[in-house]
Amino acid sequence: MEPLDAAEDAAALRDAIVHKLTYELGKSRSGARDRDWFLATALAVRDRVIDRWLDATRAAYETGQKQVYYLSLEFLVGRLLRDSVSNLGMMDTLREALAPLGVDFDAVRQAESDAALGNGGLGRLAACFMESLASLAIPAFGYGIRYEHGLFRQILREGWQHEYPEDWLTSGNPWEFARPEIAHDIGFGGSVEAVRVSESEVRHVWHPAETVQAVAYDTPVVGWRGKHVNTLRLWSARALDPLKLEAFNFGDHVGALADRMRQEAISKVLYPSDETPAGQELRLRQEYFFTSAALQDL
Repeated sequence: MEPLDAAEDAAALRDAIVHKLTYELGKSRSGARDRDWFLATALAVRDRVIDRWLDATRAAYETGQKQVYYLSLEFLVGRLLRDSVSNLGMMDTLREALAPLGVDFDAVRQAESDAALGNGGLGRLAACFMESLASLAIPAFGYGIRYEHGLFRQILREGWQHEYPEDWLTSGNPWEFARPEIAHDIGFGGSVEAVRVSESEVRHVWHPAETVQAVAYDTPVVGWRGKHVNTLRLWSARALDPLKLEAFNFGDHVGALADRMRQEAISKVLYPSDETPAGQELRLRQEYFFTSAALQDL
């Protein structure tokens, strides 16, 4: 197929954006807001990444290349639209595609929620490592936690700082792909039983007190000029049993959800306060949770 010229490419991208707005989001052009245009644009741009992503992943496994696996509690990826468009070399094309629609690219990119899954240096460095690995065409996987609430929102009121949850997932994340089929059981607590297998061999069997599922969410990481795309896989904690049905039916509606809340708290908040023993335990559970999930995945 002959490559499209600049005008044709912009027109094709424009059609793709309008298609996403209409058939993915169920919005009309007249009723769309900046957030809607962002989602439609991100989905259209993501379509141009998927084939490269799948090709890069397939090639790494078919050729038996060694891969880098980078584990981090933080990945401060921030807003991905501008980075992805820039790395794909599509900035001018996208602006040209949006202009006839009366949509300003700068307003669209500001409508993207900030994926603040890190405190600063470490998280930004981890995100930069992933982008650099993709730019160098080094097959790599990033492993971390898909925090529902990243770095807190800070509001100053009468000279005092007030912290509020950062709800970056409220309107969805168009860059990620849910992988419910990729889930690993993570055990906590319990006891170890010595089982005699033979006269000379004793096997130690662990019986966890509780088990939490780590469910994968994949985000493609685009390298410079889009020549290679790697994967950032973040784990979300999911309880095996969503509620205790018997307790719920007896009227204990809150207590029926207690175990689920405790287990899924693992991926709720980035760096929960460790000023209490409970906070220290939660941080340790977070570290073990995503490390175990990554190693099982490998």
